[in-house]
Amino acid sequence: MIYIVVITYNTMLIGEIKELKKLLEMHKLVFNFASPLNFGEKRNSLMFIHSKVYGNIRKSNPEIPSQVIIKAEQECIASYISAKSNKHKLKKPIEKKNLSMRLDKRLCSKDKKDKHSIRITTPNKRKTFKFVVYPKLQELMDKYQYKDPLIYENNGKIYISFSFENKIETLKPKIALGVDVGIRRSAATSDGRIIIDKKFNGDKRKLRRLKDNLKSKGTKSSRKHLIKLKHKEHNCNKNQTHLIANEILKTNADTIVLENLKSIKVKKNKYQNKRSISQVPLFELRRVVTYKAENQGKTVLLVSPSWTSQTDCLTGKREGERRGCRFYAKSGMIYDADINAAINIAKVSKHPVSQTLRLTYGQATVNSPIVCKSLGSPRVLQTQLL
Repeated sequence: MIYIVVITYNTMLIGEIKELKKLLEMHKLVFNFASPLNFGEKRNSLMFIHSKVYGNIRKSNPEIPSQVIIKAEQECIASYISAKSNKHKLKKPIEKKNLSMRLDKRLCSKDKKDKHSIRITTPNKRKTFKFVVYPKLQELMDKYQYKDPLIYENNGKIYISFSFENKIETLKPKIALGVDVGIRRSAATSDGRIIIDKKFNGDKRKLRRLKDNLKSKGTKSSRKHLIKLKHKEHNCNKNQTHLIANEILKTNADTIVLENLKSIKVKKNKYQNKRSISQVPLFELRRVVTYKAENQGKTVLLVSPSWTSQTDCLTGKREGERRGCRFYAKSGMIYDADINAAINIAKVSKHPVSQTLRLTYGQATVNSPIVCKSLGSPRVLQTQLL
């Protein structure tokens, strides 16, 4: 089976930025003119919007290129179709606030003389703009052809987002790696790795305490500071999620098995540490692991989390007791509870499991983990069995 994975890369444009900003403002103007006309319509018809918008815009603003008008009409219809498919109840017309526009072959073209430049239609004529080339972008451009880039404005600068299509052929699953996601321990894998970053967890606790103190004050300056801290926490969590995903995918297994924790945050009065669970970006981690695994030709499976922490990975029976980070089996052996759960998660997939043999044979009890530094920010703890 062959499927297509889209890889995007953002970089900054250099040149007459005022012309591009003016172009984006024209696109925004047309979108906001067309949106109220389509609001309340049962059918999202491009022909209807085109008949209402194109002629009026050409008369009132003849300097706007015709292809920009058509692009704004298409984006307007796509926004209403997306809102309808997601079952959003719109109480007012959709308004475009940011400056952005998707380009196509009628609005841009590659510069034949310079590979690191792109020609874009402006209100005056088509002009050449250079873009900053990083090593990763150069690698993508050497391997793939980009198509329909997106230009947008951010902090007064114009950026371009290139889209590359990567065709990947999936193979039949051979080895499965189970992953158990936690709060203090970010993740534990069935092959004996425990991913944890104590420094990140400590910094996050300090940040949460600071946010609670600012909320209790309620002053104007505290609210401004609180907004900055929210952005900081979001960026830190996002960066940490990518680092954790990179560590998980450092395996020869071609199938990554995750728990389907879709409704864990909405269940009420079931968990004592509901606030701690709400701070774990479960869906974001699953999303990042999924698309990064697909880029490597691997697949991601979701399984039910039922009884994975209460089952003995050796016998497959719900025998034994979990106490914190330890699982006390009925046979008298003591396992690491998270690794035991990760092996059970992998076994649910009914594929051969990538697991630590020492843990499977259970020669004795689990000793204190050996701490070894990883390439990323999180630390990987290898379980030591005596």
